[in-house]
Amino acid sequence: MLLAEDLNFRYNMKQVDVYGVNKQGRFDGLAGELQRGEVEVGVASMFMRTDRLLVLHYCSETVELKGAFIFHQPSQSAVSNVFVLPFSRGVWLAAGSSCCGAALLLAVLASVVRRLDLPDHRVARLHLAESFTFAIGTICQQGSEVTPQLMSARVLMLFTLLSCVFAFTAYSAKIVSILQSPSSAMQTIDDLAQSPMQLGVQDTTYKKVYFAESKEPATRRLFQRKIQPQGERAYLSVVEGIERVRTQLFAYQVEQSSGYDVISRTYTESEKCGLKEIQAFKLPMVAVPIRRHSGYRDLFAVRLRWQREVGLMGRARHTWLAAQPQCRQAGGGFVSIGISDVLPAVLVLLTGAALSAVLLLLEIAVHALPSHPPPLRQWCTKNYEK
Repeated sequence: MLLAEDLNFRYNMKQVDVYGVNKQGRFDGLAGELQRGEVEVGVASMFMRTDRLLVLHYCSETVELKGAFIFHQPSQSAVSNVFVLPFSRGVWLAAGSSCCGAALLLAVLASVVRRLDLPDHRVARLHLAESFTFAIGTICQQGSEVTPQLMSARVLMLFTLLSCVFAFTAYSAKIVSILQSPSSAMQTIDDLAQSPMQLGVQDTTYKKVYFAESKEPATRRLFQRKIQPQGERAYLSVVEGIERVRTQLFAYQVEQSSGYDVISRTYTESEKCGLKEIQAFKLPMVAVPIRRHSGYRDLFAVRLRWQREVGLMGRARHTWLAAQPQCRQAGGGFVSIGISDVLPAVLVLLTGAALSAVLLLLEIAVHALPSHPPPLRQWCTKNYEK
């Protein structure tokens, strides 16, 4: 429209539905109108594609459109077990060695008490199994019902409990920090393809073209694994796709300016801060199409280039294309914790409950055997006592 004002002419407008798809050398839409010479210039600029260059020319680039998968980085609990992340391998080994050493030392003290017949029956009954039960109890902040009379045993138990308190405090604080921070698991297209994330694509005329034409193996794998099996359900409007990014573990391929516009209007400040982008393919440059060998091509190209140089195109770009939303509240607010974040702990509890039920049934079965035990019961009783 600025070009028409600059050169003092008027457009005789004609509206079409699509930019133009190649159908065995014949295009429909705007490209077809230009191919047949029915129009002189396309007021709506479109992608510069090699198949279109055979039937029309371009007189000037206008803007650069960028497309990317927009998503929130998943939480640490979604990609790993948060209960094994707080400490490094060396710290885990040191903590385990300390607890095992305390249990062994306590068992040695109990053995000495029994051998020397010292007056401390509480310590004397601590065999190796009971000592390890004490060590596990201190790790879980449970303490022990045993109060020894020997000062050496008291000091050992006291310092074991103190060290476990310090380790437990650090462990709990680190888990809280991990639950409040997003992971950095999604960095590449392959990461997206192998992740549990659901994927969607903006519903545009080129929604399948650039995935199918991409020469990047990672992009093709992503399309075949995550998008193609969904069929038409994978292609969503911008409003629906961006909303699913906000509320679900979802990645949405969208033209960035279109996505930014919806994000700036619908997201809270804290929700804008956790967004991540990964580019699956690079979109071609967008340019003004004109009839092939048109006499107006050079004239239009010069004036459109002048518009870019003096900033008129930049002004239009800032007016119509939304900029990336700025994060102004990083790290603020509260983080909701769901059942998925503590699922490993729940699984441990269920596993222990199932194991205890199985052992209870075995104990009942052994106890129900006749009072004069046959060889089977003798074997079960002997091994159970061991």
